[in-house]
Amino acid sequence: MNIVALVDVEAVPEGDPQLEGHAPNVLEEMEFHVVEELRLMGHKVIVVPFVPDLMKTIEALKSAEPDLVFNMTERVQDDRRKDVHVTALLELLYLPYTGAGPTGLTICRDKAVCKRILSHHRIRFPRFVTLPPGRTRVRLKSFYPAIVKPLYADGSDGISLSSLVSSEQELTDRVRKIHEQMKQPVICEEFVDGREVYVGILGNERLTALPPREIRFGRLEEGGPAIATARVKWDNAYREKWKIEYVHADLPSDVEKRIIRVSKKIYRLLHLRDYGRIDLRLTPDGEVVFLEANPNPNLAYGEDIAEAAEKVGVSYRQIIERILRMALRRGTG
Repeated sequence: MNIVALVDVEAVPEGDPQLEGHAPNVLEEMEFHVVEELRLMGHKVIVVPFVPDLMKTIEALKSAEPDLVFNMTERVQDDRRKDVHVTALLELLYLPYTGAGPTGLTICRDKAVCKRILSHHRIRFPRFVTLPPGRTRVRLKSFYPAIVKPLYADGSDGISLSSLVSSEQELTDRVRKIHEQMKQPVICEEFVDGREVYVGILGNERLTALPPREIRFGRLEEGGPAIATARVKWDNAYREKWKIEYVHADLPSDVEKRIIRVSKKIYRLLHLRDYGRIDLRLTPDGEVVFLEANPNPNLAYGEDIAEAAEKVGVSYRQIIERILRMALRRGTG
């Protein structure tokens, strides 16, 4: 097929516009892994960055005449809230594309809206309040410890050790910092103790849940992190220092079945498509608590989705093939 790999402009390094591996820093990136695999499968792949000049992006998409757009965008002009506009544009151009559509992206982007929808379906999630810019004080005596996060961010943007607060003053300071630096509302959630589990899901009408993965926080008693901060997610040396690992979750079969059942229900309620990831906490007493849904999780080789699939004998190529088939079957819209 003729496939356009639509990516954030930041993902295209200088000197390697088609992600052919000429730039050393591109070799570990998800976009390169997907593009390389598509080419190894025999497809013609054209990399199109979503640039601020919208007409230029539209002309590049039209001139490529793709059979399918493999959408890997996450932001426009560094604003993650605009990822929904990318998919809306693809639909207006009648181009079939992979992944979640405008509805799923809109719901998942707003962490508060997402949880309010799930509240009508008896899905447990942390208690929370939201604070718009300009409002920094709220009484959360029963919440502490609490986690303070940007309402619209993902990838642990804006989350550090200071995000876990234990007093009103700490909360106020953290809220003010996010308002000033990230220019968006804040969500304050109660901290839920327990194991942090991730469930990758593939499918649309029929869903396949991949074996759950989890993040193991080591050296907690020495002051190590208890939440997935930005450094935990992206800094290998930091993870090694604090003995933090992403591993397959060793769960009793009945608990795993319950986690998968809840994850599939959430996936459908939030209008995810083709693939996604549900983040949960499993409390010491066995309760499953929803944290977040990721409508466009990392598809890089060696990351959670690929690792979970490999455990049940599904290769990286088979993941990409399945995503292509589902997107083509769905067509435009």
